[in-house]
Amino acid sequence: MTNKQPSELIHALVLRELQDGIVRDGLWAQAIVESGSNEALIQANYIRLRAASMQGDAQNLLLQQIQTGVKQSTAKPKDFLSSLDLKKK
Repeated sequence: MTNKQPSELIHALVLRELQDGIVRDGLWAQAIVESGSNEALIQANYIRLRAASMQGDAQNLLLQQIQTGVKQSTAKPKDFLSSLDLKKK
């Protein structure tokens, strides 16, 4: 098992995407705007932008999973009867 920091893993994923020719057009355009015509700077800025995007995606996914878990743990079982339910009978 590796002991890599999350940011290191995210940057590795971005690098792998670039090596495979996968880029997010909007982020690439943003990197061009920020970098001018300097190709190395474009790539560096793209990596920074894409890593931030991935990190945000991961945080949102984790938040959704936590919210789902909380909803499931606080949901009443179908056979649950409260004292109010007992009074209705």
